[in-house]
Amino acid sequence: MKAIIHNIRISAISACLPTNVQELMSLSGEFGEKEVASIIKATGVERVRLADNKQTASDLCYEAATYLLKEEQIERNKIDGLVFVSQTADYTLPSTSVILQDRLGLTRETVCIDIHYGCSGYIYGLFQAALWINSGGCENVLLLAGDTSSKMINARDKSLRMVFGDCGTATLVTRGTASIGFSVCSDGSGYDRLIIPAGGFRLPSSEETKMLLFDEDRNGRTQEDMFMDGMAIFDFAITNVPQNVNDLIEQMQWRKEDIALFAMHQANKFMVNCIRKKIMVEAEKMPVNIANYGNTGPASIPLLLSDVCSVSQYDLDKVILSGFGVGLSWGSVACSLCDTHFYEPLNK
Repeated sequence: MKAIIHNIRISAISACLPTNVQELMSLSGEFGEKEVASIIKATGVERVRLADNKQTASDLCYEAATYLLKEEQIERNKIDGLVFVSQTADYTLPSTSVILQDRLGLTRETVCIDIHYGCSGYIYGLFQAALWINSGGCENVLLLAGDTSSKMINARDKSLRMVFGDCGTATLVTRGTASIGFSVCSDGSGYDRLIIPAGGFRLPSSEETKMLLFDEDRNGRTQEDMFMDGMAIFDFAITNVPQNVNDLIEQMQWRKEDIALFAMHQANKFMVNCIRKKIMVEAEKMPVNIANYGNTGPASIPLLLSDVCSVSQYDLDKVILSGFGVGLSWGSVACSLCDTHFYEPLNK
């Protein structure tokens, strides 16, 4: 799917991180210093933020949204759309977006939707928000993207435990004068490359699905925990994402050298650098902040922007955002962030 949607503005972006910091080297006693050091070197992740037992993705997104609305001085009755992007919803039902509508004090005329996506989810969320505004139905949409991925990972699975972190973000999308380009793709044939096999309606929870099993690398997990085929995801990303980005640049009739910032999903440092080399852009144009936060799923792109653009000077007239992962799914956005307000990440 390719589209250019006009008269849209990304007005503001904020993020909220849990206060609990897990230094990966502190896990040396559990997994061995050599093994931990090897994973840190391979992924670039040095520490992650972990939600506490009662803290959900919606809690983190609520804090990010509350702060953003206060700083933007926008009245809550002016928000007429809410998109919640997460794989870690509060409940199986009802939708978390509806709960957040009430919790944030938004009007009953607010249209709400949950998007059950991970690492590409921010792109899908922006597309949904832009469509609502373009249709004339909404003027101001809150896009809340976040995951508490740590709660989907078995403590014995070092391959994922030392990569994923928790975060919630808020993005205000409004009517404006700019145009945003989208290129979004899906390939469900790879659905089992990143999956929680059991616990849904296809394979309900049972005593068998709760059994702890170990793979050849001694990663322990049950069928109710997240599984990722790391090499398959890597091959998928470096094959599809550079082409998707280049196609979008051509669609927008931009020159690559005029793009000052490529904000990529922070899967791991090695993968982002491989994508950058295939796209052929300078390292300073594709920042990596995964060392301090890990892979935060649908929150990683807005967290990167909140983290980097609030303190660094970029020419944000032409920016590419790109997410990829579970589904399999991937997509990119071409936009201007010149008039966007970026707020440094909160700690709650």
